This record gives sequence, C-alpha cells and structure tokens, in this order.
Amino acid sequence: MTLYPHAIPPVPEVTAAAVQSAFPKGNLYVDRRAEFGTLFDDRLFADLYPVGGRPVEVAPWRLALVVVMQYIEGLTDRQAADAVRRCIDWKCALSLDLADPGFDFTLLHDFRERLLAVDAAQRLLDTFLTACKASGLIKARGTQRTDSTHVLAAVRTLHHLEVVLETMRCALNRLTVADPAWIQAHIPEAWFQRYGLRAEQSRLPKATTQREALGQLIASDGYQLLTWVWDAESPPQLHALPAVEILRQVWMQQCSWCTIPGHETIQLRALSDKPPSAQLIQSPYDLEARSSSKRDTHWVGYKVHLSETCDAGRPDLITQVLTTAATTQDRSVGPLIQQALADRDLLPGTHLLDSGYVDADLLVSAQVQHQIDVVGPPFGSYSWQRRAGNGYDLQAFVLDWEGQVATCPQGQRSVKWTPGRDVSGDPVIRIRFGLAPCRACPVRHLCTATKRAPRQLTVRPQSYHIAIQQARQRQATADVQARYALRAGVESSIAQATRRFDLRHCRYLGIARTHLQQVVTAVAINLVRVIAWLWNEPLDERRRGAGHFAQLAPRPLSRRAMLC
Repeated sequence: MTLYPHAIPPVPEVTAAAVQSAFPKGNLYVDRRAEFGTLFDDRLFADLYPVGGRPVEVAPWRLALVVVMQYIEGLTDRQAADAVRRCIDWKCALSLDLADPGFDFTLLHDFRERLLAVDAAQRLLDTFLTACKASGLIKARGTQRTDSTHVLAAVRTLHHLEVVLETMRCALNRLTVADPAWIQAHIPEAWFQRYGLRAEQSRLPKATTQREALGQLIASDGYQLLTWVWDAESPPQLHALPAVEILRQVWMQQCSWCTIPGHETIQLRALSDKPPSAQLIQSPYDLEARSSSKRDTHWVGYKVHLSETCDAGRPDLITQVLTTAATTQDRSVGPLIQQALADRDLLPGTHLLDSGYVDADLLVSAQVQHQIDVVGPPFGSYSWQRRAGNGYDLQAFVLDWEGQVATCPQGQRSVKWTPGRDVSGDPVIRIRFGLAPCRACPVRHLCTATKRAPRQLTVRPQSYHIAIQQARQRQATADVQARYALRAGVESSIAQATRRFDLRHCRYLGIARTHLQQVVTAVAINLVRVIAWLWNEPLDERRRGAGHFAQLAPRPLSRRAMLC
C-alpha cells in the first residue's frame, strides 16, 4: 500500500450534532479535538509506506489517534476497532460519519509494525509536546524530574528447569511447522508426553533427586535434537530456524556436556556456573527480557525511565521515555536521558533525580554540556570511617591536584599518585602513602584497618571529584532539600501510569515493542492530564468524606492520631 496524503476533513455535521447532544458539558476526545485539532496528519507518516501500490485503506493519522485512544481506554485491537464503529465521541475525534463502518482490527497491528520498522513511535510523543509548547503548557528550561520503574515482560516467569523444558517444546513446535515429516522420522514417542504440553501444564517432580534426573534427561534430549538438526542428511532450512538457534543458546547457558572419555556427563548447570543475569535468557519467547531485583521487588522484563515537567501553573507532562533492560543501572542512563531531551529542545534548567542516577559523570556532563542544575543526593561514601562516624575518611585528606600529592591529617604526604581505571572502566587515581610513616602513626587505628599496609585512597579525576563533593555538601542545605522535595511527585505519575494505563505489564514481546507501548502510554497520559488541567480539575489528593458517624465527634479527628 502507498500513501497519498489528503486534507483532513472536518467533523460531519450529523456527527457534531450528535456529540453536542450527548456530551453538552464536553468530553475527553471532543475537547482534545477542540484544543489541538486532529493532532496528527498523514505527512508525519509518509515514510512508513512504499512509493508504489494501492492506496491505504485508512488514513494513518486516524490509526495513530486510535492507537492512543485504545491505550487511554485499555482496549485490545478488536475492542478499539469496535469502539470506532459504535462510539460517537471516537467518530468525532476521527472526523467520521455516524454510519461509517470502521475498519478491520488487524490494521492497528500493521500500523504499529510500520512504526517499529522506521523507529517512528517517538513522533507521536514529540508531535503532542510540540503542540503543548505552542500553547505555553511547557516552560522553556523549566524543572523536570525523572524516575524509573519495573515492567513485567509478557511471558511467564520460569524456573530454570521450566526454561529448558519450554525451550525444547518451542523448538519442536517450530520444527514441526517447518517439516512435520522430519519430526515424525526422528522424534521418539516418549518426547510427545514430555514436551507436548506447556511447562505450566505439566507436573514436575518435587523431590530434588527426581528434578535433577529430569534436568539431565531434558539436557540430553536437547543435545540429541541439535545433533539431528545439524546432521548432513537433515534439510538445510532447519538450521536457519530461529528456534534452533535459541535452543543452542539456552543449552550453552543452562547445560553442560562433558565429552572426555570415561567422564561423560550431561547435566544442568549450577547457579554459580551460569552467565550473569544481564546475559541469561529467561524465556524462549522473549529473548530480551531479563531477571532483576530492586530491594524486595523481583521481576522478569524491562525497566522504563519517565521524565516529566513539574512547573507551577502548568500541567505535569511526560517529556521523555527510555526503555532499558531490567539489569541496566540507573546511573548509566542519566546522560542518555539528558542528551535525548537536548536533541528535541526539551532540556530542563533544573533536573530532579534520586541517588540512583546522580554520579560524578552526570554532574559534570549536565553542567558542562547542557548547563543543567542537577539536584539530587549523590552516592555517599561507603568507607568504614564515615559509617562509624569516627576516623579519617576521604574528606580528611588535602589533595594537591597540580602537585599530585595528598596530605593526611597528621601531615604525612603521599608517595604515589597513579592514574588507572576501576572495575567499571571509569578513570580513577590511586594514591598511596609511605609504609614507614603509616606504621609509626599514633592514630593509625583511625585511618586504616589493615595491620601492615599503608593507607591508600582511590579518587576520581579532579573535575569529577570536586563535582561529587560539592553535590554532597549542597544536598545537606535546607534550600536544596526544599527544592528536592518536588521530586517525590514523580511517584504519583508512576502510580497513575500503573493503575490507569497498566504501564508495568507488557502488551507485546521484545524491548522495541515494549518501548513503543511506553511511548504511546506517555502520549495517553499527557492527553488526559492536559484535558484535566483545562477542565480545572484539582491536582491534589482526593479523599473520601469521613462519613456520618465522624461528623458527630466532639472535636475534629486527626488522620495522624495513633489508634489505641
């Protein structure tokens, strides 16, 4: 199909009259149309379609609006297509006549796939933010805040025994579709009972020895299947099946096969012998989902980072969405978020962040590259001296950066100043003091816990060291703490996105489709917030009334009073 852009038609008179009669006080979609027009147009999606071919069945601007509205309502593709046929407010937003029959629901899937093909999901959010900037709803160089939350992949969380069992089943299903005759010629009858049903439909043994025996059996079957597939007499097209490659990768991670004569063993790997969580495949159906933990929360999936405006007198609007693997640390994405905001002319003047994002690299890059004031508690010192509140931590030493010498509280000067890198690859400077002065020091117990070695310091280069020390000192001031209190508001945004828009549950498989879901969800949240702001709805917390009984109390009741 090819796209021939046309002028967007006005709302038919019959539809407008019906909407006015049904919603005399306004409606989310009707008011959105009145405030922002159609929002999208066909030219925005011109590169999604080939040059030649028959014309598209439904204008892309309509499909884009339907995708956003289905996320507002939490609808499936079928339900969204049905809403286009039966809801007069949807017909008004889409400039459709009341008798319009709508379209087939599969067009929504096709449109999302076209967005993914050219990475065009961000256009939906940027177009809405551009309209908001033109209306004065976003303050230039205002205040923004960022936080992250976990996202559950659209797959079951599998035990390591279930992972190999389901991977075998997935491979056998794909091989059966590709060549059922080959399957019938090779697969033993016992495999149908073992791998015919999904892992959650099978009864796994509870005894440890029985589970280990089953694991060895599945591992042996997997290696046997790979041997058959790669046999010279097997059809070549079987080698190229993605499920076969997935089976090979999972078996490398989960199983071990010793072929030394006299020591042949096939078994599942122990947890300590598996790859790190950032590389470990958790499901054969979503290869990018990873297992992670944060305090008491454990999940398999992804992580989403939301940045939003928080200026007084304006609605809080999400400006940036970043989807990462679940194992990605927050500290590594701070510069990426700010660079993405800079590329779209949405940089804040003040950026409120929690301690997970704030490190020396972000403090320096934000100030030097983007002139952003980062407000947030940086990582603290983990030295035993600071934790104990007694002793000489890094703050007690005087650093002469030009002379490359450090002086301890007792007046001793360092003897080595060696640049290097830490385990994360970040540049550091390792400073060492003399052995003899340290051993003879009368307050050695306040400086180091080692019995014989001298004191050593590890610091970041000068600009990074100064930035982190200044941030720690500034964060302790009452003025900065008062400004930082505004960051807590992002928790309400995550709560709204989770409870109303189901942000934490993936609709689709893979990080690209998950990111598309998060971006469209951000557009939906922004649209709802802007209309609520135009309606002058209160933004503070709404509470239910105390009830008739409480009204008879002799004095006002306190919510903070302790129940006895």
